Amino acid sequence: MSSNVVTSDSWRPQKPFVTFGIVVAVLLVLRIILGFVVAPPAVALGLSMLNTVIFVGLPIYGLFYAAAHSWTAKQAWVPLLVGVVLHAGMFLIIRSLKLEGAPQVFASAFMQTGVMFWCLGLGALVSILIREKNMILPIAIFLAGMDAFLILTPFTPQAKIVKDNPEIVGALGVAVPGVKAAPASGQTVPVGTFDLAYIGPADLFIAAMLFACIFRYGMQARATAKWLGPVLVGYMLLVLGFRISLPALVPIGLTVLLVNRKEFTMNKEERQATWGVTVIALAMAGFGVYNSLTYKPPKQPDEPAMQTDGSGGQKPPSLPGPTDPDPNR
Repeated sequence: MSSNVVTSDSWRPQKPFVTFGIVVAVLLVLRIILGFVVAPPAVALGLSMLNTVIFVGLPIYGLFYAAAHSWTAKQAWVPLLVGVVLHAGMFLIIRSLKLEGAPQVFASAFMQTGVMFWCLGLGALVSILIREKNMILPIAIFLAGMDAFLILTPFTPQAKIVKDNPEIVGALGVAVPGVKAAPASGQTVPVGTFDLAYIGPADLFIAAMLFACIFRYGMQARATAKWLGPVLVGYMLLVLGFRISLPALVPIGLTVLLVNRKEFTMNKEERQATWGVTVIALAMAGFGVYNSLTYKPPKQPDEPAMQTDGSGGQKPPSLPGPTDPDPNR
């Protein structure tokens, strides 16, 4: 074990697993309740914004507390395996049985709970591999740059999935559920949930990894959590307000680095290597921003015109629709 590991009186929250369990339980119950709740449009909008704060802030809060445990590799495998089994099991049940309505609401809620567990376990496991405190700095910088490149560049597989098939991200990560609005016609709204936005699993597991490292090396844990929660909530509101996809690892990495900037003491070679990683990360992020501003999707081939008598084999083109999840599913 590295001599940099702090084993003395560094601050740690009391009963970290109890707090994590409470957070997971609250999120689980809220997800189930939201599957049955319908509100007037104005109320639904306000509650949906409140949900953004809850379902972005609470997972970070829960991971922060659970990361305070003095993890070993064997211990980290427990939540990782439990989460994978719960997540994959519920996903397969939903798809194979084609669940709808109340059964789908319950199964989906437990599936989302599994994500929290395996992200915690994976983050704790990876944090054990980081043997020196100074390694956190280039790792966080590189991950932020890579995430910006993958999300902002329109033609990467990740960007296409986020834009065209956001439900895939929801199945893999954590969904931010909205509140269903009652239609003016008085029509009955089916039981189910719809998702406002998604938090990718990489964002959560990287946050857990950074939290575990911060506790392990006696860094500014409380200050990091104090800033990271509001930053991510504001960031998610920005995504919802402008209906754009933004890399979440950028605010995570920047917050951790800025809050803990005085914790890193490097020699000349380490500084040079970190600056090299920073240049690479900035280049990747800049390339992503450039492509997001200048990229023009290829033109689709013109469809043959339909015959005037309607006998042509070509169907009328479908009207473009929103890519947001169906609010009535």
